[in-house]
Amino acid sequence: MVVGQVNNALVGFIVQARMESTRLPNKVLMPIPYQTGKPLLQWITDELKKSQFNHTVIVATSRNPGSDAISNFCDERDITCFRGEETDVLSRFIAISKLDKFDLIVRLTGDNPIIDIDVLDSIIKNHLEHQNDYTYTIGLPVGMNVEVINPESILGLESKELTLEEKEHVTLYIRNNEGYRKGNVIYHNNVYSGLRLSVDYPSDFVLLSIILSQVNEENPVGLNLIDKMFNANPWLFDVNNSNFQINHYVKEEDELKAAVVLLEKYNLKRAAQKIKRVFGNKIH
Repeated sequence: MVVGQVNNALVGFIVQARMESTRLPNKVLMPIPYQTGKPLLQWITDELKKSQFNHTVIVATSRNPGSDAISNFCDERDITCFRGEETDVLSRFIAISKLDKFDLIVRLTGDNPIIDIDVLDSIIKNHLEHQNDYTYTIGLPVGMNVEVINPESILGLESKELTLEEKEHVTLYIRNNEGYRKGNVIYHNNVYSGLRLSVDYPSDFVLLSIILSQVNEENPVGLNLIDKMFNANPWLFDVNNSNFQINHYVKEEDELKAAVVLLEKYNLKRAAQKIKRVFGNKIH
C-alpha cells in the first residue's frame, strides 16, 4: 500500500463493552480515578479521537436492557453505538463491517483505559504497509496489546462453522487458523509483559485509579507515564499482580503449562509437580 493510501485509510475503532461483568459490575461507566474522574469508557473514546487517521469510534454493546446505560452514555457524547447479541460478539463486528467501508478495524475492549495513541497509530501503519489480514502486538502490559483486522477477514467468518467460543472471542478463529496473512510487533521489555493494566478485579480498579490520577498535560496517557511511575514506585504495580488473566488455549498442553505456572505462583508446588508427572510428555 502506497504512502497516500496509508494516510487516507478509514479506520473503525470498535470498542466492545458491557455492563454485566461478574467480578466488577458496571465497571465500564465507573468514574476513574475513584469518584473524581470520568467514566472508564470515556478514557478510551477520548484517546481514540486523537488518532492521526481518518476514523470512526463505535461502541459495540448488547441489546440487553442492562446495556441501556452504555447507549445513553454514547448518545450524550455523540458517539456511535451499535447494539447486538450478548454472547455472539463476533456478530456485532460483522454487522458493523457491513455498515461502513472501513479499510481496517481495530478491536478494543471497554475495560482497558490505557491507550498510547502513538503506539496504536504505529501499529495501524504497520498493518497497512504489510497488507496484513491480522496484526497484533506482543509484550505490552496486559490491557494494552493491540489487534488490527481487515474487514474482509471478519466478513469471511460469517460463512465458517464456528464454536461458541469463537463467536464470543472475535479474533480467536483468525489467530488459530491458517489462510490469513498475519503479522506481529514485539515489544522487548520484560517490565511491560509483567504489568497488568486491565480493569477486571477491584484491585485492578485501585491501580488504574492511581495511574490515571497522575494524567495531566505533562503526563498524558501512555507508555511514558507507565515508565515514569514504574521507575519511581515499582511496588505500586504489585497491587494487582496476583490477578488471573483468562486466556483461550487451543492445545491442551498449552493450558497445562499455564496451570503449572499458576499453581507454582501460588506456592501449590505439589499440585504442580503432580501435573508434571502425569502429563510430563505433553508439557515439556
